[in-house]
Amino acid sequence: MAAEADGDQAPPEQPGSPDAPHPEDFVYSEDEFIPHGAGWRSEPDPPSYPLSRFDRALQEGWKHRMELGLFRYHLGELQTRVLPGPMQLVAQLNIQRGVEKRKSQVIHSIRQPFNPQEFNFTQIRPGEVLFRMCRSPAHPPAAGRPQLDYVLVVINVSPLELGHVLLLPEPTLRLPQVLTPELLRFGLDAVLLSAHPGFRVGFNSLGAFASVNHLHLHGFYLNWPLLVESAPAEPLSPAPGLFFLRGVPLPSSSSETPSSETGESD
Repeated sequence: MAAEADGDQAPPEQPGSPDAPHPEDFVYSEDEFIPHGAGWRSEPDPPSYPLSRFDRALQEGWKHRMELGLFRYHLGELQTRVLPGPMQLVAQLNIQRGVEKRKSQVIHSIRQPFNPQEFNFTQIRPGEVLFRMCRSPAHPPAAGRPQLDYVLVVINVSPLELGHVLLLPEPTLRLPQVLTPELLRFGLDAVLLSAHPGFRVGFNSLGAFASVNHLHLHGFYLNWPLLVESAPAEPLSPAPGLFFLRGVPLPSSSSETPSSETGESD
């Protein structure tokens, strides 16, 4: 912390302020996972869903940053409609994101290298970081898997929805927007740590609306079921666990892995 010119120490920064010190660690273990997911109720109602420790840390920190004015705009309640038709597509009106969002970078290739001259996540303010997601030392990745010590959970300053965050590997690694097994694992961990059925984690590749060529995942809460959750599926191969989804707008696949507790598919 810098000292004042007269020799008196500057007042301590408040958590979440733009000049806040290093973020807190959110250390978790697989014991906190909700392996079979949190089911939807007949009438979605955000206050009625219990929140896990992960949900509380994310939502409380996110709302505090909103109060501090660290976002490009204040996100109020969005106009939302479920469109008629068998797909029950969810449409939302978010005018401020369309107006205030940072201009997307020009993308020429899905293998475009990281460019330090463009906006990247080494430029985020310390107060935008909610916490570091760290696996418990007692539950490291399985042997043979690449080791990624933590990811930063950072507010998206142009939010789509409540709790819109980015999951970032250490920004100084300067990784381009190409999904890695390590980051995918952290994204799955985040979903399993949430008790809310509407918490989503997603990845935009270059050429598919990724606006920043610096490795990240998106996470946010959307309080409506999506077609992909219940679409019919058929096996893609004799090997178990990989399926082709039917009745969705684009060719899509899904995968299942056996639960470590029951051996059943999740």
